[in-house]
Amino acid sequence: MRKKFVQIAATVLLAGLCLSLAPGAAPRARAAVAEDQIIRVGIYFDGSALPGVNMTNAAGSGFRLGYYDGDNRFVQLASTDQTDLSVVKTENVYYVDSGGYASYYNYTGGGQAVVIGCYHLQLPGSYGSFEQAQAAAQAYSGGFAAYIDGAYYARVGNYPDRAGAEQAQSQLSAQGVSAEIRGTSAYGVSVVRTGSNQILFQYDDLGAGTGLGVEPNAAGDQGEDYRTRFHNINWRGGFRFERVNGGNLTIANLVSLGDYVKGVVPHEMSNAWPLEALKAQAVCARTYTLTNLNRHSSGHFDLCNESHCQVYLGVYGAGTNSDQAVDETAGQVAIYNGELAECYYHSSNGGATEGVNVVWGSNQSGYPYLVGVNDPYEALVADRIDNYEWTRTVTGEALTQMLHGWGYTQASLIATAQVSQYSDTGNPAQVTFTDQDGRSYTVASRRVVTYFGLRSYRYDFVGGGGQLLVNSQPVDSLEGLYAIGGNGQSTAVGEGAYLITGDGTIAQAGTGGGQAGADGTFTIAGSGWGHNVGMSQWGAYAQALEGRTYREILTFYYTGITVG
Repeated sequence: MRKKFVQIAATVLLAGLCLSLAPGAAPRARAAVAEDQIIRVGIYFDGSALPGVNMTNAAGSGFRLGYYDGDNRFVQLASTDQTDLSVVKTENVYYVDSGGYASYYNYTGGGQAVVIGCYHLQLPGSYGSFEQAQAAAQAYSGGFAAYIDGAYYARVGNYPDRAGAEQAQSQLSAQGVSAEIRGTSAYGVSVVRTGSNQILFQYDDLGAGTGLGVEPNAAGDQGEDYRTRFHNINWRGGFRFERVNGGNLTIANLVSLGDYVKGVVPHEMSNAWPLEALKAQAVCARTYTLTNLNRHSSGHFDLCNESHCQVYLGVYGAGTNSDQAVDETAGQVAIYNGELAECYYHSSNGGATEGVNVVWGSNQSGYPYLVGVNDPYEALVADRIDNYEWTRTVTGEALTQMLHGWGYTQASLIATAQVSQYSDTGNPAQVTFTDQDGRSYTVASRRVVTYFGLRSYRYDFVGGGGQLLVNSQPVDSLEGLYAIGGNGQSTAVGEGAYLITGDGTIAQAGTGGGQAGADGTFTIAGSGWGHNVGMSQWGAYAQALEGRTYREILTFYYTGITVG
């Protein structure tokens, strides 16, 4: 059945939206869940990687410094009582104010900026512990302990150029101290006192991939709920700073599964939403996490903190309701045939979800629980959803260029466009375009969504002649309609019939529009926001208001699953 489009006032915008990629071919994980499992969350990476970042222990005092082993266990190498510190790459970096945030940057301007130089003087020999190396280094101004490729060394000073290092080397030599000029590899990282050029510790794994691990010391009465603050956000857990492939710092937050989910839920749903909706979101977020580990393996972390995976901002935004939802569903995941289900979710579906075969072209038999379901609940709260009903105008030229890009180079200017096949839930499955020479081209509806960046997968073409009205009411089908001819005989109206439109022109009948308007444009009208696969967050909200439990919500959207 073709979809009716009703104009609805919109007042609320959902805080978060997970627009995930199509399910992959990797086997799904078994349903074994531990809330203390460590999740590696990328916070700054690729284009957002930083030359340096400031950190503050927000609950205790000082930090532990080391690295994380292959099982994500922290191995301590050093410690500092410094509560405010910065981690920087071991190239020349400068402490300056950039955009209102003072930190260490690849500074190229003039002035009196504090500089952390990349040349150092290394004292002879190595040491068996951090304490020994630190004691030796602190006998000299600017001395610090370094851990390079598995051994401790005592180093002195930092100089932005070799000439400065050579001058300092001569001064030490005059005191009878032999020291070699050293730098680090492209993977070296320094810990410094924020706002100064004082190095507290230096780490270089020579590209082994461990990176520098930093964990805050807990305050005496805080237990394990210690937190670190940087970029004005508090975070639980520890951090790994790694110069992946050299260059700037990739920063990952290593945090328990339970605390990670507590950081996701309030950004994918509002903390003020009903508890049962938040619990459904918690189960989805937990399950999604476990089925998508190592999604960012090239960056040496599991998931990112953006909508590509799940929005996550540490402790920021968490509240009593969202934390309670996570605690009351601890260890619970969505299961199908003994394996974790792929819990994709989206903001709103516009009236029906859709199967992965239609949306992503995936093999539907591999995801029997990700099928389309008609959703009567969203309509109950549609007036609260911002831009629930939407339109998009495109030109015939744009449609023609789209087809040319897909290899249909013979297509002339597109004259009509309409959904030619619908799914069982009324979402478009295929779209047919006809050019002005009468040639037709049928493509999967998802290609149109992707090409034009449509807000959802529930849409239709309503351009040109607009919708067919009978007695001023729109109709969804020509089936059952009859026209009375000049001889008084009634005749069934077929899809190929031509009618006189409101502006006096003759257009082919069709409830989905599809004709270009007088200005040569087509209108795409749709509802919802997101990929339409799995749980609708606004639908979960509506169901919770109706008194349905989180288990009922989840089993409604994921056909045949259990929650365990």
